[in-house]
Parts: sequence; C-alpha cells; structure tokens
Amino acid sequence: MKNLRIAPFLILLFTNFIYSQEYNFNISEIPSSLKKDANSVIRFENFSINIESQRKMTVTTKKAVTVFNKLGDKNKYVTVNYDSNTKIKDIKILIFDALGNEIKKVKNKEYKDVSQVDGGTLYADSRMLYYEHVPTSYPYTIFYETEIETFNTAFIPRWYPINNFFTGVQLSTFKIKHSANLTINFIESNFTNFNVLVAKEKELVTYKIENVKPIRYEPLIPSLRKMFPNVKVVSNQFFVEGILGEASNWKELGKWEYDNLYKNVSVVPTSTKEKVLKLVEGIEDPIEKAKLIYQYVQDKTRYISVQVGIGGLRPMLASDVDKLGYGDCKALTNYTKSLLDIVGVESYFTELYGGFDKMDMDFNTPSIQGNHVILNIPNEGNDIWLECTNQKVPFGYIANFTDDRDVIVVKPEGGVLKRTKKYSTKDNLQFTKGAFEINELGEIQAKVRIEASGTQYNNHLFRYDGEHQKELDLLVKKYFSNINNMNISKIEVNNNKEEARYEEDIEFSAANYGVLTNQQMLISINAFNKNTSIPKRVRDRKLPVEISRGFLDIDEVVIKLPVNFKVEYLPQDVEVKSKFGMYSAVIKKINSNTYLYKRKLQVNEGKYEKEDYELYRDFRKNIKKHDNSKIVLIK
Repeated sequence: MKNLRIAPFLILLFTNFIYSQEYNFNISEIPSSLKKDANSVIRFENFSINIESQRKMTVTTKKAVTVFNKLGDKNKYVTVNYDSNTKIKDIKILIFDALGNEIKKVKNKEYKDVSQVDGGTLYADSRMLYYEHVPTSYPYTIFYETEIETFNTAFIPRWYPINNFFTGVQLSTFKIKHSANLTINFIESNFTNFNVLVAKEKELVTYKIENVKPIRYEPLIPSLRKMFPNVKVVSNQFFVEGILGEASNWKELGKWEYDNLYKNVSVVPTSTKEKVLKLVEGIEDPIEKAKLIYQYVQDKTRYISVQVGIGGLRPMLASDVDKLGYGDCKALTNYTKSLLDIVGVESYFTELYGGFDKMDMDFNTPSIQGNHVILNIPNEGNDIWLECTNQKVPFGYIANFTDDRDVIVVKPEGGVLKRTKKYSTKDNLQFTKGAFEINELGEIQAKVRIEASGTQYNNHLFRYDGEHQKELDLLVKKYFSNINNMNISKIEVNNNKEEARYEEDIEFSAANYGVLTNQQMLISINAFNKNTSIPKRVRDRKLPVEISRGFLDIDEVVIKLPVNFKVEYLPQDVEVKSKFGMYSAVIKKINSNTYLYKRKLQVNEGKYEKEDYELYRDFRKNIKKHDNSKIVLIK
C-alpha cells in the first residue's frame, strides 16, 4: 500500500476550512451591550493548564479579539515567551474581516524571534516569539492558538478575565487540570458582584465568565487587580530551573529560597573586606556603619538588569559585582548585604512587588512572587529598608516604589512576612518659602526656596538632579508655567541625602506679571505653587475612588507691592475643610506695601465611594479658585 501524501497547499486549505466552520467572527454576532463604548471585544479567551507533574506543565491558549478602532490596536500583538526550559509546541494566527471572512493566515516567516533584553538589561536568556498585525481597515478580528510546555511549575499563569479598559468580554474560561500527587491551591479574588461560574472536580477546576460590558477608564481608581475577578494557582510542590521545591507555608518557602537562591553568593575579595572594615573603624552604632556601607555601594556600583541563571532569581556573586561595578536588584542587594555581614550589621533579602502602584505580596498561600528585591535591616521594631539600585536616594528612603506594601523577608531559618515603611501625609511635605516684588510696570522680581521630602522628594529628585543648566532652565519654566516671559538668573539644586530632602533655590524676573488695565493692576497672589489640576468630570461614575498617597504643601511668601499704587481689593482669608483634606490661605499686612501670604494644602490618602468623586472635584475646584485669587491695586 502506497503512503498517501497531501500537498502543502491542500493542508492549508483544509485547515482554513476547519477554522471557518468552527468559528463565526461576524461582528453582528457580538451583543450590542458589549459593543457600546468598546475599542475591542474579546470574543473568547480560553486558557487550559495541565500540571502533569511537579516537573512538567502545558499551557494552551485560544483567543479571538475583535478590534473596532486604533485605540484597540494593542490587541494586534501576539507574543509568546520562552527560554531553555520552556518550549513553544504550537502557534497559529488568523485574521478575519468584519463579516468573519478569513483574510490572512500568518506564515512562519512572519514571526519575529527576539531577546527580551530591554534598554536596562545587560543580558537575559529569555526570548519572545511575536507577530504584529498591521491593520488596513477596521473592524478586524485576530484569532490565535498557542501551546507551550515548561518544566518551571513554580510560575503557574494567573487568570485575569478583565484586564483592560474599554474592552468587552464575551467569554473567558480558565481550566486547570493537575496530577493527584500535587497539592494545588486556588486563591479567588473579587468574585463578588460578578457572575463567575466555578466547577470543581477532584483534579480539574474550571472558571467561566460571560458577557462583561466594557469598563470605562475613570480617574483616581484602584488598580484593576484590586477590583475585578482573578484567580491565582499555586502548587505546594514545584520545580524551578532544575531544582525541586516544596513548601506549605511561608517559613518553609523562605528557607528553600535561602538555601537554593541566596546561600553561598556573598564572598568578596580580601582587599574589599579590609577596605570596608577600615571604613567603619571606631564606629559602634550598627546603623551608622550601615550608612557608610550604603554610600560605599552607591559610589561604586550602578544598576543593570541581568536575567540569567535560575530564572533570573539567583543573584550574581558578590565578588563579580565587586569586580564589575554593576548588577541588577538581586546582585546589588546581595553585594550590600555581603559588605554589611563583614562589618557585623544584620540584614536580610526582601522580596516584593516594586512600582508606583502599591501591590502587596499575596500572603494567602506561599509562592515565589514579586518583581524586585530590597534589603531589610532590623532596628528594634523600626525596620530600615534599603533600595540598593539607586545611586541618588538617601539611606532608608523607599518612597513611591517599594513603600507601604506586604513583603517577604528571607532569613536562613525561613520566610517572615512584614510590611514596608508607610509615608504619612505630613511626611510628604513640600515647603515653599520665597518673596517677590512688583514694580509700577507689573514686572516681577522673585526668589524662592523649595524643600521637598517624603514622596515629594522623589518628584523633585528625578526632575532636576543631574541635569545641565540648560535643561534645568527649561524644567523650572515648566514648573512655573503660570508665569510667562521668565528670565531665570539663578538655579541651585541640592540633594540633601543626610536630611532626605531635596532643596532648590531659584531667582527670576518676568514682565507683565502684574496686569495693567487703565488705572488698575491685577496681581496673582500665588506665584510659586498654583494648583490648577482638577480631575476630569465623569458622568455616571461606576468605580470607587482611591488616593494612594497623601501630601502636604506649606507656602510662606512675602509680597512687596509698588509704592505708587494702593490696595483696592485684598482676597479674604479662607479655610476649606473636607474629608479629602484641607486648604487655607491667609494674607497679613507687614507695612504699607508689604504683605505675608501663607498657604497650606493637605490632600489625604484614602479609599472612597464612587459617589464621593464629585465632592473631591468640588474640593479641588475650590482650591483652584482661591489659588487664582488676585490683589487689585489702583494708582
């Protein structure tokens, strides 16, 4: 009997026919409720995970998304990550038009295979296969099917059926099949108010959600992960880059991580030991020792991401960092810890999620998680946290990136759960002290000193520190955007690391600050810190309000008016109180043409109901109105 051979083009036609019969991607099949306010609609998104053993997992994805306009074009990318322990077993991509007719089948040569190295990464052993569709018309539907096989069972994909704004979800399913020999934990979050169907069998669990209307973006909302359904899956028995692991609690997981990731990586050359011991010679206070070591590391090293080895989890050797002068967060943290060990200061690796949005480690069940590593120094109940990747920030400063979140501290005896430092509203202070003088032509001569600490320190540090004078000139003019025609005569910036305060001294002049009309002159009373921001109006708001970080501004400004004018109108003192904070402005007369303007604005951190949004807008509008107050002079 002869072997039957089918020509490649016949196989292609047969495959296309199967897909055409199986799916109907005509946009008329999408419920109208999902199209309203939608840039895209997920027709279906089916994840299937088979955890076959502690050493093997297969992940299959089938997804189809209809894109209505350019704002939905982030769906035009299909990406699959892989490395030496993860294989891509299958990938198919088809494109359909508005009527559901297939218009393209992506060929193998159209995929791009690239390293996942970014601009801040020296080297990484992970790669990405991706395809970018270039649409010629809208709407279109992109369908893809992928299958990967991996040995790394410590990182089981998570289900986020609602993870984009202005995107409807027609159907999303999440199916997990697992070996009976494994202990699998399912952490379900934010199911309330959502019709999530759950089917649980002995070794198979399925989640399903249908017909979710597009979520409109609204200002000042919590992260999507805090509001919408998601499922995290964790196996107590796992495999990472050739190493078996098992943990049923955080103490066990922390011990496994210490023994397999952080042990035996701290050796440094004898010459470095001698240098740091001499550096702290005669100092008994461990915190003072730690400050000197921290500054030594800041002066010697710089941050470069290095994602190699055990999944990018194990640090570079401290001796390599000592020799090369660079490393990623794990490497620089390890190097700092190694030097602290030499001088007798106790410290521990700390794993967490870094980022401006405060994201906690999930304490529900032990698992390898987080995207960043910092250092913990116990200090009699007042822990010190060190960000080892930044050469500019003060000792113990972690605002805006690693502050106020749950973390795991890894000790030789096991993991310990802690929370990093929280910066209170009053910690986040900007103090502005200045003076300005107006002449009879309306010209302003001004000098001002701005001191920023807490989270506000960070805002100024990354805006000004290290910039050349020309760039500083542009940045200062942008900051004082309410003043036109500025001529800056002095800019001095100082990163006061000892006080954890950023300091700026600025002097400038400008024409026409005082507006002359006939015999009158109008002078804006707030020259240095005018609040012009009002959150956008939202009709029929659906989502709660969150102010993630509070702040406090205090201003004291001496105002000298031209002698050949007299005051016709002076703004009244004002105080505004709200659940969101407070605002006050007071003007005191010093002599016949000199006044002291004192202003205070405090915005509180907090979580509020959606109905409070308009109240918050009213609060900010009130501040803007009073910040725009003017003194009226007459000749």
